[in-house]
Amino acid sequence: MTVSALTRNNIIGIANLSDSLEIAEVFGMNAKSVQEQAKVEELISSFVTEMSPHISGVCLSAEVGFGATEKLPLDTGLVFELSDMLRPKDPLSVPVLSQIWGVEQTRNNSAVAKLELFYNPQEEEARSKKQMVIELYDYCRNQGIAFLLDLVIYLETSKDKYQAQFLELQLDAVQELRQYCDLMALEYPSDALSTVTLTAELDVPWILSGRDVPYETYKEQLRVALESGAVGYIVGSQLLPENVTKDASTFLQTTLCDRAIELNRIATETMERSKISV
Repeated sequence: MTVSALTRNNIIGIANLSDSLEIAEVFGMNAKSVQEQAKVEELISSFVTEMSPHISGVCLSAEVGFGATEKLPLDTGLVFELSDMLRPKDPLSVPVLSQIWGVEQTRNNSAVAKLELFYNPQEEEARSKKQMVIELYDYCRNQGIAFLLDLVIYLETSKDKYQAQFLELQLDAVQELRQYCDLMALEYPSDALSTVTLTAELDVPWILSGRDVPYETYKEQLRVALESGAVGYIVGSQLLPENVTKDASTFLQTTLCDRAIELNRIATETMERSKISV
């Protein structure tokens, strides 16, 4: 599958449902429990059903989430996370890839491959992480599928407190890795000027990653990012309740749908305005 398969009306809008641990936790479940994994997968399937009219693609993890592909409409693109999402995330270590899923399985299911990468150009594991990215990208090219790099700049200190350092590291990381992916998911730099600068450094399209940004903040960041060269968005935590709840049905039918519709509207209107201004 190519990047174009993730596009609808010239916009990429991906719901990242690959973090089954986080999804399970906010709904009072445990994705590591074999007894509850089926319930978590059913919940992820419900997410797909409710959101599919308003998104262009969905990202899943094969460990807990593959069953949701049955609910995926033909016009909605599919992305598979290559990392083992049932493991706790360690930003300092090289990503641990899934033992049950890889590039070949992704190709066989007509999907795009994705890697979530915590990266700092100055860290000890930078070379090893970059080598993994290069090898995965080459393998994806060999298999004829696109590779989405979800780049997370890792700082031991607060991003807000050391914003200038974050921007410098993000630009350095983009320069190092931009030639080894077909699409990049990037965090919001800080302002419109920084976002334009980020776009200018890229040879591939990029989409705005939500990470742990609150939904209301993310909406404003998305407008700026799209006006500054981004071609879409990928959201995960923004689709979840702010607090733990066991009333999944009500949340899915109200808040989740409202947010999916609103993000799609923001993206559509912003891109249309950009066309007019050009």
